[in-house]
Amino acid sequence: MKKFKKQMMAVAAFWVLIGIFLLGMVGPWISPYDPNRPVTEQYEEKGIDRTKEMTGMIRVTGVMSDGTVQPLNELTLQSPNRQIASVRESKGTITVTPIGQGSTTVLLAKGDVAAQIKVDVATEDTAPILTQLLLQGPIGQVKKGDTFQLKLEARLSNGEKLVGLDQIHNNLKQVVGAKKNVSHENNGFLTGKKKQAEEGRQNLFQSTNEKVVRVTTDGIVTALDQGVGQVKVSIGPVTSVVPIAVETRMQEPVLVQIQPNHTQITLKDNSKHQQPTLLHWFGTDHQNRDIFSRVLAGTRETLSIGFVSVGIGAVIGTLLGLLAGYYGRWVDSIITRLTDILLAFPGILLAIAVIAVLGAGMANIIFAVAVFTVPIFIRIVRGSALALKQMTYVEAAKSIGVKDFVIIMRHILPGMLPVVMVYLTMRIGTAILLGAALSFLGLGGDITAPEWGAMLSAAKDNSRNFFYPTFFPGIAIVLTVICFNLFGDGLRDTLDPKLKE
Repeated sequence: MKKFKKQMMAVAAFWVLIGIFLLGMVGPWISPYDPNRPVTEQYEEKGIDRTKEMTGMIRVTGVMSDGTVQPLNELTLQSPNRQIASVRESKGTITVTPIGQGSTTVLLAKGDVAAQIKVDVATEDTAPILTQLLLQGPIGQVKKGDTFQLKLEARLSNGEKLVGLDQIHNNLKQVVGAKKNVSHENNGFLTGKKKQAEEGRQNLFQSTNEKVVRVTTDGIVTALDQGVGQVKVSIGPVTSVVPIAVETRMQEPVLVQIQPNHTQITLKDNSKHQQPTLLHWFGTDHQNRDIFSRVLAGTRETLSIGFVSVGIGAVIGTLLGLLAGYYGRWVDSIITRLTDILLAFPGILLAIAVIAVLGAGMANIIFAVAVFTVPIFIRIVRGSALALKQMTYVEAAKSIGVKDFVIIMRHILPGMLPVVMVYLTMRIGTAILLGAALSFLGLGGDITAPEWGAMLSAAKDNSRNFFYPTFFPGIAIVLTVICFNLFGDGLRDTLDPKLKE
């Protein structure tokens, strides 16, 4: 121990390994979430309310014909793609909840007036859409025979304002022709083909009472008779109205524009790949499972592959190496030739060959890694046995008739234990790497299991967009393997009798 304590890196690695072992033992009990279930299914169980973080809130008001602004409720809501987001309205507030990834629109309608908002869920910003129309008419009463021009203003989701028919028509053509891959939803500026846009231009204005007022395609209104009429303007689903009182008094103001406080909202897709936060230290994966919980739960399974496989390989390899080194002759020839055959295969190919014969599964991975480990221990133990059986105390034991089994277990095996222990410690790191590689290749059976290699395999398709699903399991593997290697180096320097203090 005195000599080992001088190996500072080995001592540090030893304590880190102790911590990893403890995490492996208690990991399933201290995990903040069930590693096999989406975290959204567990929020309610744990008393976590993430409604505000996971949804978009939009307050809606209405502009009346007299210029006043009033809160609106009981709106009609329509979303053409409810697989991306769902919407609901309560007391003038619209709640948008993301469901999948993509871009869609939400239409807000009340009476003859409609506006829309653009919703992007975990996607890059797409082309702007038409969100609102504002139609301005004459102030006060109009006399019969009066002719006047309506003023039209359009607002886009990016905040841009288009004033006048010419600017609106030009932008309508540009936006329709700019993108070939835009959605063909009926959303005004992103709808249909150029021919459809031209048809929409001809039917832009409409009089709801042609006996009172008449309107042309260019927005020129003529007052025909006494009464109250309305002119309605429509581009796609977005509409607005303007009331016109001809030689009469308007009794009550009417709604002319729906005005949301946000015309474009960008939401995160909380159904998967949540970024690391205080709630999820390592983020969540593609199935919205907590990565930190899965790393903790996977510690036991990953360490089991290393310890069990190396333990099996060390026991079998040590016994065969002792037999080959002690007895020699034909026993040594057979075991040595079998060892040479196994060593002729690269480790990963040998393990894959074993899996191909036995089938995928965690137990078969352990067996495959054990087969890969056996020939290494045979070589090491055989060499040590050949040297130790020439020692004087072994010759003395033979001369007095001590049985071979007793000589092997009492005199030869203790002399090679330091070498076996050192190599066993260092071999565990290699076994963990090999087991993770087999799981990464999909040979570990249950690909949804919280095992570090399987986690890397499941996250590889999204590694370019999200680093954390592969980073944290990868760091866990690297840290564990480095600690085993440093600890093994320290043991070698401590147990090697040739190295002096």
